[in-house]
Amino acid sequence: MKNTPSLIDLTTPFDVASPLPTGVARETVDTLGRWIANDRFPPGGIIPTEPQLVETLGVSRTTLRDAIKVLSGKGLLRTARRYGTRVTPVDEWNLLDGDVVAWHQADHPRMRRIFAETTEVRTILEPAAAELAAHRATEAQRAVILDAARTMHPETGDVAALFRADCAFHVTILEATQNQVMHQMRQLILTTLRVSYEYGVMRPAHDPVSRAGHLKVAEAIAGRDGLAARAAMSAMLSRNARMAASYWNEAAG
Repeated sequence: MKNTPSLIDLTTPFDVASPLPTGVARETVDTLGRWIANDRFPPGGIIPTEPQLVETLGVSRTTLRDAIKVLSGKGLLRTARRYGTRVTPVDEWNLLDGDVVAWHQADHPRMRRIFAETTEVRTILEPAAAELAAHRATEAQRAVILDAARTMHPETGDVAALFRADCAFHVTILEATQNQVMHQMRQLILTTLRVSYEYGVMRPAHDPVSRAGHLKVAEAIAGRDGLAARAAMSAMLSRNARMAASYWNEAAG
């Protein structure tokens, strides 16, 4: 059975600056982004000419050009005089960009790989972040992390509230490392969390988010036990890795 996109609004509690324009220009970016992500305009192919797209989309040339600039900035398009505008190979796309991920239909085969690989990134990054947070977090940050873990109640079925608490938990851990480079990985974590929810957590075949696992990490950070925090985060993310492997293997089954 194909997995259908959820209608639940997965809104994060954090303001992340969006490079997207507003109004008609944003709608145009979203439309073209979805067409590219879902292979209406496949990688390596030439998209229709400017006059054709202006007519199809019902927008001005200026709006279309602005949209193409945005999509080029996300790595999806490349323009050259000799051949027009071409869809770039997928390995040039910014797959850590929340928009690029969100433009894919949930049942697109590429989502399986994105889910598996973003989960792999989390298993590498977050245990180390948890260990650093245990040593460097402020008292306020320790409180936020612990409160977010305590707020998680998967049994209620309120996925939107669970997602917000999960975002607060993981992003605050990054901030608590007091490492500027780690802090800038916030968008990476928010994107991978969204992928995890849309293509893992909300699928009935999988277990819900582990409240106990989050509490173990939070309590280790609150207790300034770096090794315990790393171990608890690794154990918790191993569930995500199994979930991702299961989703990946469905494609081969």
